[in-house]
Amino acid sequence: MAKLLAGVLGAAVVFGGTGITAAAADPGKTVKIAFTDAPTLQIGDQEYNHPSYAAMLAFQSSFEKSTGNEYSVELYPGGTLGDAASNLEELQSGTLQGATPADGALSAFALDIQVFTIPYLFTSPLQAYDVLDGEFGQKLFDKIADETGLRVIASYDNGGYRNFTNNKKEIRSAADMQSMKFRVMDSPVYMKLVESMGSTGTPVAFLELYSALQTGVVDGQENSAITTLGASLDEVQKYCILDGHLLGLAFLTISNDWYNGLDPATQEKVLQAGREASIAARGICRQAEGAAVETLKANGVQVYTPTEDEIASFRDASQQPVVDWLKENIDPALVDELLNTVNNGGVGQGRVSYASAETAAVSAETNDAADTALGTAAAETSAGSGNTLTILFAVIAAVAVLLAAFAMKKNRKPEEKK
Repeated sequence: MAKLLAGVLGAAVVFGGTGITAAAADPGKTVKIAFTDAPTLQIGDQEYNHPSYAAMLAFQSSFEKSTGNEYSVELYPGGTLGDAASNLEELQSGTLQGATPADGALSAFALDIQVFTIPYLFTSPLQAYDVLDGEFGQKLFDKIADETGLRVIASYDNGGYRNFTNNKKEIRSAADMQSMKFRVMDSPVYMKLVESMGSTGTPVAFLELYSALQTGVVDGQENSAITTLGASLDEVQKYCILDGHLLGLAFLTISNDWYNGLDPATQEKVLQAGREASIAARGICRQAEGAAVETLKANGVQVYTPTEDEIASFRDASQQPVVDWLKENIDPALVDELLNTVNNGGVGQGRVSYASAETAAVSAETNDAADTALGTAAAETSAGSGNTLTILFAVIAAVAVLLAAFAMKKNRKPEEKK
């Protein structure tokens, strides 16, 4: 834990600098990571690192330090290496080592990532983090790596919760959504979301959204407070309800072929840097989202925080239609597993370990075996049997079990430790 915190603090120091690339290294050991947006966000009078850029900086700091600068990490923000789809294709072809796609971009390559678009699924960011870091998330990411060659090593919310804004009236429940026109992304999930509450979903290109709201082509839209501010949509929207229908996600994703070509010790350093990247991006997002909501209020937008009963009206109207659509388009067992994981009450405390259940079970098994062996030796000694040879064999057996346990942990592949 101390090393993890130290790495994050090191990343924080890098945040304040202007350098993007590290000292020159062997070209074969240069890691290139691409990002499509600008490195920073302007929220009110404050400037924040974009969550994805914070993740990249944290990864850079941790990985270069842990490898003694044997590897150099180069960061390419602002779309300098193309759009998100191009970046992911370059990961698959091996011309790029890392990228930071949002869930929408990744879904074009890995349909299963859409499982996280179930509306009103996560009641708090901690629930999402526990799921992403826990057994469900790690199994899903391993599956995506095997099927697509894209390995997720960091996950975080991409600007915070998505909320509805509009020009017509204050919305407090799903019933208030009736007969309104909302701009949505050209996605079946988002269309189902608004249509289930009696609204009309209208796909509009994001660059055309300001004009569409200003001229009344649509009454409202849905985005995070950070995105709403970034596009100046608060200038053409009067009302906002913090319904939090979806927690948009983004991921630090690497080439699985590149990862598999590393030695096990370096693979573990990649995963460790990814974990620090998650922490850095999540912290930035939590801070920036709160500031964005307050800035919306200061700019004159009427922001309403719904009660639990009012949120339930949105969830009851929209969740099942989206779940039904997902079960027709991705593995239905995956949908049920996620719902069960969230609803069983075991997530949401921010305490889920990165270690898999399998690793934990092996560790417990070997530790129990060692304890049993040591206990047997101690019991025989205290019994005063006088049989020195028996006592010696018992002690040797205990030591052998401990050495075996240590060897199993040392030789276990990094992906099994997640």
